[in-house]
Amino acid sequence: MKHISIIVYDGVLSTAVSNTVSLLMSTNESALKKGLPIPFNIELIGVQHKTVQSNLPLQFICHKTISEKFKTDVVIIPPMNTDPEHIDILLKQNNVLIHWIKERYLEKVQLISLCTGAYFLAESGLLHHIPATSHWGAIEDLQKRYPKIDFKPDHVVTQSNAIITGGGGFSSLNAMLYFIEQNTGKEISIELSKFYALDYGRTSQRVFTVFSGQRLHDDDEIHKAQRYIETKFKTDIRVEQIADEVNMSRRNFIRRFKNATHLNPIEYIQRVKVEAAKKAFETGEKNIADVTYSMGYNDLKTFRTVFKRITGLTPADYRNKFKGHEI
Repeated sequence: MKHISIIVYDGVLSTAVSNTVSLLMSTNESALKKGLPIPFNIELIGVQHKTVQSNLPLQFICHKTISEKFKTDVVIIPPMNTDPEHIDILLKQNNVLIHWIKERYLEKVQLISLCTGAYFLAESGLLHHIPATSHWGAIEDLQKRYPKIDFKPDHVVTQSNAIITGGGGFSSLNAMLYFIEQNTGKEISIELSKFYALDYGRTSQRVFTVFSGQRLHDDDEIHKAQRYIETKFKTDIRVEQIADEVNMSRRNFIRRFKNATHLNPIEYIQRVKVEAAKKAFETGEKNIADVTYSMGYNDLKTFRTVFKRITGLTPADYRNKFKGHEI
């Protein structure tokens, strides 16, 4: 039986804690019904106090705190429930937890971060030079803060040695399914995915990504270029045209644009166009050809290729998936 320690800190996303506990308890129940040994001993571990008030009208009563001496096999770090501007404060408040996580790793304990729980692993330095994922909306900030980490924004799960990271929101439960399958086998993992209506085997969170522009930089000329792209994206916009707009040579513009946004200008233009096309499909536009031409593409095949590369779905599949409910 593996001892599982789920960390409950001030500012934790309470629903993520309860969902993780539910999934692990269901694993134990499934194993018991099959006459198998119970795989997990699950405990909630507080950081400073055993009683932690969540953002909802409920409290978590933890079994222990990290100041106590105990053995564990797996530490799970759920996501945080805080605004981006308060992340620094939350990390500072949990400095003791970050050091505790590093100590557990040195003791060969497996670490699992779910969604924005990746901030704690990133801050510890344990993710340097290895692949990691998190919520797609946090990746830009994480990349800026921790450039030594090989972030995989599209991935639902990454694993390197004893560290597993999970993607954003409820897709992080796929990381738990991955962990459960490693420890109990495929049959139970598939059974749980069906019971909880989780998409078993999902490997990409691209389809859920909303591209809002890489704005976390201080290059005013590149900000100007981004605004220009977002104004002119429905035309057949050229890199030279944008470079002229900000009075740069093509080569210098491409270099500065990529340094600031982590994308080259062509990739950025494509993402802006695809994001606009997604919104058109979501709001009921059914004619793919009309959307294609309205985004400045003259070739349906090219648009389809770009759209699928960015979202993981064809335009038709995306339209059908998000066209809304018919009653």
